[in-house]
Amino acid sequence: MIPLYQVIIQPEAEAELDEAYAYFESQQPGLGFELLANLSETISLLEDNPLIFQKVYGEKRRAIVKRFGYNVIYKVVDKNVFILAIMHGNRDPWHWKIRG
Repeated sequence: MIPLYQVIIQPEAEAELDEAYAYFESQQPGLGFELLANLSETISLLEDNPLIFQKVYGEKRRAIVKRFGYNVIYKVVDKNVFILAIMHGNRDPWHWKIRG
């Protein structure tokens, strides 16, 4: 099935993902891959219907990555989903509010 929306991961979010992956792999080999698999499921949801998740700040929305407690912060512009942050739920949310 062709996705309805195109997901674009911004550089800051990509760096956060790299950091999270490295952390989980250092804790237990293979755990970083599990994070990526769960994130892939979340991204698939965003490709099909990004409007199902609640707004958390202005037009920015939050999807939660299962099992890991990570939030995907994004905004929808036309048929594009811009992922602005990929961060743990306990992290200070202010660091992403100025993005995008």
